[in-house]
Amino acid sequence: MRQIQPSMIMAFIVLIIQALIAGNAWSSETYQKPASLAGAKMEQRADAYHLLQSDLFRQELNDLIKRAKLTVDDASRDDDKIAIASFLGDFQQTHGLIAKQKNPLGYFHYSSHIWLSQATPDRGQYDAKALHEFMTRKLGAFSNEDLYRVSYCLGWSLEMGQDYMLGLFKKLQSNATLNKNDIVKLVTNYQLYKVYERILATGNQILSAENDKRYVIEPNVLIKTKSGVSLSAVVVRPKQIVGKRPAAFQFSIYADEAWHIKTAIHAAAHGYVGVIANTRGKRLSPDEIIPWEKDGEDATQVIDWIIQQTWSDGRVGMYGGSYSGFSQWAAAKYMHPALKTIVPYAAANPLTGLPIENNIFITPNYQWPFHVTNNKTMDHSVYADGKYWDDVFDTLYKSGRAFRDIDKVEGKPNPWFQKWLNHPDYDDYYQQMLPYKNDYKKINIPVLSITGYFDGGQISAIDFLKQHYKYNPQANHTLLIGPYNHGTAQGVPYSHHSNYQLDPVALEKDTEEIALQWFDYVLYNKARPSLLKDKVNYQLMGSNTWQHHPSLQKLNQEGLRFYLNTTKDKDGHYQLSRSKPRTLDFVLQTVDLADRTTTNNEAGMWPLIHKQLPKSNGLVFMTEPLTEAMQLAGSITGHFSIAINKRDVDIGYNFYAISPEGEVVFLNYYIGRASYAHDMSMRKLLTPGKKTQVPIVNARMTAKLLSLGSRLVMVLDVNKNRHAQVNMGTGKDVSDETSADGKEPLEIKWFSDSKLTIPLKPWR
Repeated sequence: MRQIQPSMIMAFIVLIIQALIAGNAWSSETYQKPASLAGAKMEQRADAYHLLQSDLFRQELNDLIKRAKLTVDDASRDDDKIAIASFLGDFQQTHGLIAKQKNPLGYFHYSSHIWLSQATPDRGQYDAKALHEFMTRKLGAFSNEDLYRVSYCLGWSLEMGQDYMLGLFKKLQSNATLNKNDIVKLVTNYQLYKVYERILATGNQILSAENDKRYVIEPNVLIKTKSGVSLSAVVVRPKQIVGKRPAAFQFSIYADEAWHIKTAIHAAAHGYVGVIANTRGKRLSPDEIIPWEKDGEDATQVIDWIIQQTWSDGRVGMYGGSYSGFSQWAAAKYMHPALKTIVPYAAANPLTGLPIENNIFITPNYQWPFHVTNNKTMDHSVYADGKYWDDVFDTLYKSGRAFRDIDKVEGKPNPWFQKWLNHPDYDDYYQQMLPYKNDYKKINIPVLSITGYFDGGQISAIDFLKQHYKYNPQANHTLLIGPYNHGTAQGVPYSHHSNYQLDPVALEKDTEEIALQWFDYVLYNKARPSLLKDKVNYQLMGSNTWQHHPSLQKLNQEGLRFYLNTTKDKDGHYQLSRSKPRTLDFVLQTVDLADRTTTNNEAGMWPLIHKQLPKSNGLVFMTEPLTEAMQLAGSITGHFSIAINKRDVDIGYNFYAISPEGEVVFLNYYIGRASYAHDMSMRKLLTPGKKTQVPIVNARMTAKLLSLGSRLVMVLDVNKNRHAQVNMGTGKDVSDETSADGKEPLEIKWFSDSKLTIPLKPWR
């Protein structure tokens, strides 16, 4: 559940998905579920709320902790350690854990709860007046920046928390027993909710009053554009600064007034006028809700409006993550002269992220159109039950029905998703909404892109960068990337991603703070943000260093070439060989695409660290042990040489590193449709039986220090699972193919002259 910020809903989605699918490395010891949980009805938010209010359930949690002998050391993440200490009532330990954090103010809710618990030891009662006085005194003493940091941790929703707990309760109810990992999730998320339940209302009341003293806050601005559309906006100006100022502008479909105010206040705390506008149809806008299609045009007209205001100095910088990253690129297509810089983080692109990845429609976040179009704000209930959606996608996959039937399987029409299914290639639909080819030549403003190795949408962010440099070699475009997921790429990282503990230097990234420092650098000629020492800035996992390089393209080229050796070893593995084969050979793989009792190319991304290579139906290719410590940094490039008995195939791989001690670390995954590998805008079917080269496009970047004796592993496969369309290879629109089209199993020959460049170089 964690700290849920409505404007970072994608981060919330990612956390839900990860929490529900997480594997674990605990011992096999298990424990009985609390009776109240096992017997509770869990159908709607009110059911979760009822259990959260139960004294009996809390007592059962206490008993469960005692039986499992749970301590803070059983949690890996600092957030979870703090929550466990708080639940146990160990205030000294809670204070100590908070004090060690890089941003202690991010845990102000726990600090306030400690004070309240000590002031009113009876958990069922507390002194509302005393809490009010405490909050007034504490918040009034904070600087503008510290007040914002506190507001960030108060940017929470009890309703969304109840939705999350509903999903978690349902998931745990389906387990026969609980392991320690389950208990940690249950206790920490329960405690986080109960802490906020006690302090959130008072905290936000005092916070609002304090902000009113410091800022001019206009929450209900309605902007009438030249095209006749009305767009809703929040505007915040610092009271203590007079004169005209630049605007820090976000354009978002995620309409949430309270969070927009917080975000705009942060910009105002840095001396900017914060402007957060919503896409058409959202919040106060009376128009039809239209995702993606009109954002460039509309954002440009908001910039027109901004520079006409009395407080504007005529300069605008755009920033923001995920969908707001997309909207910046959409606006950059029009290149308004007042737009001086953009800072897209974890930038989305519908063709290279969601709902399509390299021309393959995928199911994660299928429900997103409901989330953003069901009402004028956001329908958070859509994501409350992760298991429900998993079951939908599983049912579709096992049924063998056409992918286009996905909403019929689910039971609710999804017209937006159906519309996107009609655009499987990079056609005019996408070209009109984003910069395309020579449009990038006009984008001569400084750009800062931020993403993460584990950001599902990383390929979108990096594709924007690659296209920018391809069509504008003189582009001023900087990349910051590290071991972050879609959520933490947009904010402050956690101590862990899955069961991987981040290097201390990786925790130095504070995305929004860096974005505002970038504005200072571009607009006021102040110091460049300290992490940005070159065009490409990446955190090398395992080295506790940030590395810097002048070019992503050149970084990818600084690697070693490998080929597919077709000889098996005693373990059934093949070799990724440094030597080009003297004679051409191949490995034959047969995949029954109509058989939905098995899967191929399931990503082994969670947990990140495994005790052994995850089992799969793919072909395992492994390097020889490294003869020296190496830096792996960049994306795999090259091509696969294949021949198939059909007209198309979706290929993929999972990429791992294995330490000399046998620890397996997941690095990244890839999927791509062979018929679009040469041109995403035009499908070119393969000739059955004919050998062809399929280039790797939009591979994900990673960076890790590899010790002497480590090996790299590529598990090569055909993509066939519930997370995406299944390409039956007939040449028809894949959305219309059914398992009946797969009567003949796919036969794919992986030839030994497949050539891969893995970005490896000696570590110095």
